[in-house]
Amino acid sequence: MNTSTNENLIAIHAALMVFVWLAAVPLGVIIAMFGRQYNMTWWPKAHMSIMAGAVAMPLTTAAIAAFAVAGKINAKPHSLLGTIIVFGAWIQITLGVVNHLVYRYRHKNNNVPLNRPWNNSAHIWLGRLLTALAFINIPLGMRIKQSSVSLYVGFAIWTALLVFVFLGLTWNKYKRTSEARCEMRAKDEASIG
Repeated sequence: MNTSTNENLIAIHAALMVFVWLAAVPLGVIIAMFGRQYNMTWWPKAHMSIMAGAVAMPLTTAAIAAFAVAGKINAKPHSLLGTIIVFGAWIQITLGVVNHLVYRYRHKNNNVPLNRPWNNSAHIWLGRLLTALAFINIPLGMRIKQSSVSLYVGFAIWTALLVFVFLGLTWNKYKRTSEARCEMRAKDEASIG
């Protein structure tokens, strides 16, 4: 391939990966966290739609664009980490689909467990790991292209904002859980006394 084609493919790769990891994935995660906390019935479909349409397809296209330029998996940090992230993302997507099918089966048979099943926890923690790896890998890609300092600053500010939102939702979840436990204890004590 000629140089301009390679540059275009690299630009497509970068734009899609930035969209996936800095916009689509955080939006899908925020919808899942917020929707679950407030018992919104629409959150699973919104989460799945975002992850299927705005993550799976662009992620795969971006990976193909990078591979078309390189022609192989390079033994360099950005390339190796990116390959791990893409394969991990497909495992994550598969696990999400399996979780959904298992939940539908359990719900249909009136057998939904009270606590979160291990496979849901695996889906959540794998997602966190992949997102953290992507947030490490993006600056590695920026370094390869010798991006301007303003792009690094923008990335840092956006990352800090996303971390703040994630921590806020996590704190709110534990606060709501703690309040619910206190209410249950008070009811139990009132029924005993």
